[in-house]
Amino acid sequence: MLGKLLKYEIKATARLFLPLYLTLIIFTVINSFLLFIPNAGENSFSFYGFLTTISMIIYVTLMIGLVAMTLIVMIQRFYKNLLGDEGYLMFTLPVKSWNHILSKLTISILWTVTSGIVAFFSIMFISSKNISIPELLNMFSRAFDSFIQYFGASAYLISLEFIVLGLLSIASTILVIYAAISLGHLFNKYKLLASFGMYIALQTVSQIIMSLSAAIFFNQDIFRPGTPFIPSATLVTGILLIGILYYGVFCAGYFALTNYILKRKLNLE
Repeated sequence: MLGKLLKYEIKATARLFLPLYLTLIIFTVINSFLLFIPNAGENSFSFYGFLTTISMIIYVTLMIGLVAMTLIVMIQRFYKNLLGDEGYLMFTLPVKSWNHILSKLTISILWTVTSGIVAFFSIMFISSKNISIPELLNMFSRAFDSFIQYFGASAYLISLEFIVLGLLSIASTILVIYAAISLGHLFNKYKLLASFGMYIALQTVSQIIMSLSAAIFFNQDIFRPGTPFIPSATLVTGILLIGILYYGVFCAGYFALTNYILKRKLNLE
């Protein structure tokens, strides 16, 4: 049943993101083409400048819209689909509450990562005015080869840990919003305002815990002023592992809290 929920979520959200990605790619190409055109002279400057400015404004607007839509769709799909009027239908399905949360979380991570990749390559494509795509790919390849040469066999483990840490940090960011919305929904009035307040409270608690953890961790001799810092493979993997455990604990906590509310305290009145 989880597979069907994922399929439904992809269909419901792809119709919003795919046209935006396509439009962003089109204006990426247009802006890159305009930036490559040399100014033909003062007679054509006004038209060329106007066209370039309008195209760049649209491009920047699309980039901002991409970030905003990713956040809005993530919140809307959870709130409207599970805690709104659609919740009556969703919770009549023979599906456990954690399946609903996991499906929303998975697709939110999918679009967040995809949006980040599209935005990154779009910016790189426009920025590489004097660098061809093959040269750009070759530059990334040389950087990765240097990374492997420095860390040796541990480079692959570090890369894996970095990916896991990135996914967990995204999941934590999404789940804290889910938890805040669920907590806010327990109030009889001003649920959206209460959700915002719960988000601030949860973020404050997490920041306090992070600050205390960082204070303890970075109090080690290796991080004290005057002590030479050498990013060895063991040290880097250790730091990444601590980050993975940190975000993993918060993800589990936010997920359990959200699941408990949806399962035991859900009130769709």
